[in-house]
Amino acid sequence: MVKTINLFFSLDIFNLIMHTIQLIEPSRWMNILNRWLDIQNKYEWIMNLAPTFADIFVIVYPIFLISVYFYAIIKKKPVIKQWAFYIFFATFVAVLVNIWIQTFFYKERPIVVLNQVEAEETILHDILPTSSFPSDHAVVSMAFAIATLLWGIYSKKKLFTWCWILLIIISFIMTTCRILTLVHWPTDILAWLGLWILIPLILMIRPIRYALIRYIINPIIRFEQWVIDNLFNYQQPKV
Repeated sequence: MVKTINLFFSLDIFNLIMHTIQLIEPSRWMNILNRWLDIQNKYEWIMNLAPTFADIFVIVYPIFLISVYFYAIIKKKPVIKQWAFYIFFATFVAVLVNIWIQTFFYKERPIVVLNQVEAEETILHDILPTSSFPSDHAVVSMAFAIATLLWGIYSKKKLFTWCWILLIIISFIMTTCRILTLVHWPTDILAWLGLWILIPLILMIRPIRYALIRYIINPIIRFEQWVIDNLFNYQQPKV
């Protein structure tokens, strides 16, 4: 059940976390959304491409990480494997935090509000939650991009700095298209700007990064090396 919480009268923390705060898009952002929709209606090619670009770029992230990992195996560079896993875990933790935050808020998707239709008839996928706030796609794409940027800066690899620029462009296109397809409001995308940056930065703090690498990432890499060695007799440097 969705209830609006009045913080002035509810001081019970347990009751607060057991309810969901209902959110409404501010009028200024409603106006921006309407302008974007006017542009989309004016140019048919945008209307045709937006639904595809709203989701298709999601496949970029696993392809990127798998390619980097196989490159590390071929070149026998375990450090690159560690960084690939750092990007994965930075994104994964950001998603978990985002999902946890979603339990406190409820916000109907614009396709429901603007078209006055049932949510079940308007979602792009059967598994799409009826609440739009905040955007998982925005958190995934931006956390992934920021983690890649930090990797490039720390390791002084210009290639990954350029990859970051590409990932930022992809994120902008994808999140914009999700607004154009009325899956998200503008504030759903912008709401957790700090989260996109904060989680990768926290995992970059030396004690946290070392603990992550020592107790989680390195055991996974050692298992991968054991499997590759036994299946293909391919020796790799030990981590």
